[in-house]
Amino acid sequence: MGDHDDFEDSQFPDNDEFVPYVTAGNLAQRNGTKVTVWGKVTKVSASEGFHVKTVDDQEVLIRLKKPQNEPLEGWYEIHGVSQGKSILCDDYVPFSEEMTKNIDTESQKALAKLLAALDDPWNLGDDGSSGLQGVTAME
Repeated sequence: MGDHDDFEDSQFPDNDEFVPYVTAGNLAQRNGTKVTVWGKVTKVSASEGFHVKTVDDQEVLIRLKKPQNEPLEGWYEIHGVSQGKSILCDDYVPFSEEMTKNIDTESQKALAKLLAALDDPWNLGDDGSSGLQGVTAME
């Protein structure tokens, strides 16, 4: 019975906690909370961390707790705490080349908008359209 005690995954202590997936557009309203963002590295700064362009085509600063010494390029999934216009990074995971070939930024934007709407059903984004416009059913 007790064998899956070894699977106590120390990497993700908050597994049961819902971490919202955000874009740069709704980062500020998540200030102080844990978020997940997808972004493509645009520049790396030794002192601050790195900048990514999110699927809604805006740059976000990813602040690292310790300087990174590996080359950063391509797309990452970043986990951290929103600080308004930047994210204090807990962890970042590179996308495989296979995944990045197929990133569909339009559906990512729609997904982020949909998730934001589900999280706050009365607020369907600030562009005045219904949040579901242009969302198509998955194949």
